[in-house]
Amino acid sequence: MTMPHQNFPRLERTGNHTRLIVEDRPFLCVGGELHNSSASNRNYMSPIWDKLVKAGINTVIAPVSWEQVEPVEGHLDFSIVDGLLEDARSAGVRLVMIWFGAFKNASSTYAPSWVRADRQRFPRADRGTKPLKTPFSYPGSMPRPSLSVFSDNLFEADRTAYAALLKHVALIDPDHTVIMIQVENEVGLLGAGRDHSAVAEATWNAPLPQELITAVSEDPDSFARGFVQALGTNPDRTMSWGDHFGDDNPLAEETFMAWGFASFVGGLAAAGKEVLPLPAYANAWIGPQRGQELAGQYPSGGPTAGMLPVWRTAAPAIDFLAPDIYVPNTAEVMRQYASDSNPLFIPEARFRAGDAFLAIGGFGGFGYSVFGVEEGREGNQFSTVCNIITCLTPEIVDAQRDGRIFGFALEQDEESFSNGLVGTTITVRNSRKLLEGMLLDAGVRVPPAPELAEETVAATHGPTPGDVRPFGMVLAINPAEFIVVGQGAQVDFHKPGCDVELDSVRELVVTDAGLREGRFINGDERLEILSDKHITAVRVRLLITAS
Repeated sequence: MTMPHQNFPRLERTGNHTRLIVEDRPFLCVGGELHNSSASNRNYMSPIWDKLVKAGINTVIAPVSWEQVEPVEGHLDFSIVDGLLEDARSAGVRLVMIWFGAFKNASSTYAPSWVRADRQRFPRADRGTKPLKTPFSYPGSMPRPSLSVFSDNLFEADRTAYAALLKHVALIDPDHTVIMIQVENEVGLLGAGRDHSAVAEATWNAPLPQELITAVSEDPDSFARGFVQALGTNPDRTMSWGDHFGDDNPLAEETFMAWGFASFVGGLAAAGKEVLPLPAYANAWIGPQRGQELAGQYPSGGPTAGMLPVWRTAAPAIDFLAPDIYVPNTAEVMRQYASDSNPLFIPEARFRAGDAFLAIGGFGGFGYSVFGVEEGREGNQFSTVCNIITCLTPEIVDAQRDGRIFGFALEQDEESFSNGLVGTTITVRNSRKLLEGMLLDAGVRVPPAPELAEETVAATHGPTPGDVRPFGMVLAINPAEFIVVGQGAQVDFHKPGCDVELDSVRELVVTDAGLREGRFINGDERLEILSDKHITAVRVRLLITAS
């Protein structure tokens, strides 16, 4: 039964735009995910909260593990959850809680010992006779346990613990410090296209789910073409996966695993919403990607871009699917996940300030989170991004709804980027390259670009450097007034049939009370509206006259 709380955090749709509502106001999640083990000890976290607050973080994504809250079957201990919520509430930040249950990064290391030890009751996944080489493995390494997602016993045990967790959160969190739930983490099967265990084989040899056949027949264009072609136009609804696809169809195997994992995760989400109706999502280890071209080299059955329609069909209780982005082609990945039916939220990513503006300004996202947020260096770029986005949240979310905003990040081979807002064409360019060209024409050499400090001490893949791309966000207030935020970019405005010039450029400064007006920017300094030394924000007014 739902607890008698009011004003639950929720997703609200207006036209094609979806926003997150917290305390009846639009909310943009800017912050980060803690390292996997940080939240497991309250003393370890104690000095971190103040650091996060000073960094401008408004949301922390924090794991809660099944092994820690139910070390003995039926004996639940939520003391770590109590401390986590109390400390987050004291710090004034919101929590997105991750349930590290049966599956985390395509393995089962967070399942309790009593689950992993009982292989009869909780069978392991079987990768068959020709397992694939997987990332983050090496000869002689100890095995990582992978439970079979097709085990009913596993589902019942995981669901019971997850529902108990949310029931406890509902009791101790009347003010909704917790605003969303991530159910499991980067699920899927590594090492094979599909599970060959006895329980998985029984499902493979059973008829295809009727809901899947119906969904494919109603919207075939949204599913992978190869799967639709193999299924046929009028499939026999009594035939099994094996009958339809045989034993050597990688796409069918991945779809089979996607149905299994989506049903498992979606079942947990549905049970949780019965006691605490918070938005719930699942995150993806994306694939295919370089070096991980085959399902099984990346987690087979996870909510990858190609499996999104399978997940939406099998897991209606999951509100959206979210990519974890560690690849360089970030805009491409965001484009795959941002749609009318799937709002964009990035739960894990590198410390890359420009990508936060891309996600929120370019793809209408309502959150961007870096991984290992507690290791960000003081004064890093992303902290500035968090402060500015938080200050501009009311303007941003309305501009997202109305299509009055875009984000940009110019890669090394890009000289410019143009977009249209409120009848005006706006072009952003690499300001340093422009300045170098203009000064060289005058016989002046530009001094070397300033070196940016590292963003982190030691993120997942080592220290992260600052983002040297020209990046930012442009937001139209009205046809003659814009807010421009970012670094290293020059911005030009053009309107057909009109002469357009800068009327005024006013610096916006982040203060404890929000953005406040600072200097008037004029003269030579207008050649670089957005500094290449640090992230800046300005309010631009245009003088528009008929040409």
